[in-house]
Amino acid sequence: MISTTTNEIPGKEVVEILDIVRGFSMKGFATILSSFTDPMRLRSMNEEVLEIEHEAYADMVKHAEKVGADAIIGVRLSPSSFENDNALKYQATVYGTAVKIRDK
Repeated sequence: MISTTTNEIPGKEVVEILDIVRGFSMKGFATILSSFTDPMRLRSMNEEVLEIEHEAYADMVKHAEKVGADAIIGVRLSPSSFENDNALKYQATVYGTAVKIRDK
């Protein structure tokens, strides 16, 4: 599956727009103040954030495959976080336009 943040794919022509596709993932982290000063915990949290974003991306690709797309253009990441019940929640939504393409 080709995916890009641009609205065009070099050497390809968009022949049909199928749908807006999206993926979503979320995880909570304990909000212990020392977590934000501990380099090892910060590194672990960064890795978990990347995993959340990857899961959201993979979910979007599955959605695109389901609608029969060849590619996803205009891909965007919309991250957000909020605190709930003494836990920091991080969520990532990834979205784009599922399209059919052909060689130019």
